Amino acid sequence: MLNPITDEGLSFDDVLIIPHFSNITSRSEITLLQKTSLDTVWYMSVEDMEMAVDRWRVSGYGKIAISVGCLAKDKDRINSLIQKFDKDEIIICIDIAHGHSKNMKDTLYYIRKAQGFEGSIIAGNVCTPQATRDLLHWGADMIKVGVGPGSACTTRLKTGCGFPQFTTIQKCSTVGPIIADGGIRSPGDAAKALAAGAELVMVGGMLAGTDRTPQWNENEPFVEFRGMASKAARTSYEGVSKNAEGISCTVEAKPVGSTEAVINELVEGIKSSMSYAGVDNLADFRKKTTFVKTTSAIINENRPHILEVV
Repeated sequence: MLNPITDEGLSFDDVLIIPHFSNITSRSEITLLQKTSLDTVWYMSVEDMEMAVDRWRVSGYGKIAISVGCLAKDKDRINSLIQKFDKDEIIICIDIAHGHSKNMKDTLYYIRKAQGFEGSIIAGNVCTPQATRDLLHWGADMIKVGVGPGSACTTRLKTGCGFPQFTTIQKCSTVGPIIADGGIRSPGDAAKALAAGAELVMVGGMLAGTDRTPQWNENEPFVEFRGMASKAARTSYEGVSKNAEGISCTVEAKPVGSTEAVINELVEGIKSSMSYAGVDNLADFRKKTTFVKTTSAIINENRPHILEVV
């Protein structure tokens, strides 16, 4: 065999967290506090970005993470961030579809060495331990992992490339601090990602159309939801789209308070998962949780299966 299969990868649907004896009597005993300087991520023009950070600066909420692309395409944005804002005010998030690349290496070296930026840098996306190791070595502090599992991503369909997200999280988290980016469709998926080793999780599709998302209007029934690699997003950001690896679609606009409702559902689900695992903090969740590998039959068994009465 010229190209042997060298590994096995699992997705969130392939595993379950095994319950253990628990001393926890209430979810209020569980803390989800995580030591990190990440607050939020926005995508916008250089001018809008500067105004947004200025407004955030006076809000007193702490640091803000600003997303940039690679050096070849986003040098002005990178220079503006470094020159205008203090390292204690911002986190730079380098967001590239294939993060294990010369483009990423050049960008990290430019920010760290050429510009001397000493603040926090998040970089991604990657899906292997070696890639995680390299990005940390090149100057990143935390790595976004996930190639292809996003709700609006078509990378795997377009290219055939990627790695199942649950195993990606397990493997990459052994190298350094990671953010699980993509594939999370429920609180249970978020819990599995955190238990597998992620320090943070990112959700997109779960929040689509909720009241704190861009373009939401309580008088409009629908909202556009698009992946950052979609034709619409690439055209808006770069003025051209050569090879889109994402989709854009229209989703139903959710009611006022829907963003908070989704976040509360995530928090309560994760806390319940931790109580089943017998832990009361995220560090122990990552260290002590055990999993069972399942078959595809579990997908149906996981769901409510009582006949619906119409």
